[in-house]
Amino acid sequence: MADKPELDAETRSALIRKGKECFKRGELELAERVFLTASYADGLKRLADYYFRKLKNVKKAVELYRAAGGKEEEAIYELIAMGIKRLLADDEASGGK
Repeated sequence: MADKPELDAETRSALIRKGKECFKRGELELAERVFLTASYADGLKRLADYYFRKLKNVKKAVELYRAAGGKEEEAIYELIAMGIKRLLADDEASGGK
């Protein structure tokens, strides 16, 4: 993540809570800004997963994985792995047909 002024632990924790609340309410853009401000990589990864799995927005998912500190290649590999897992699960659910 980009270099930012250090937040004290209390402020960072409050921001993370706020970001999680925004995410739960579906305020994804606000959650993203809050997670970026707090340098909260796990929250950014959860957002990326949501954009990929629920919204099918691969471009945004890769952007968020990169913002979380991952390299673009790692993000793409992660997305490919999730896609393969989904295909395998769908295949198992349909009895392998």
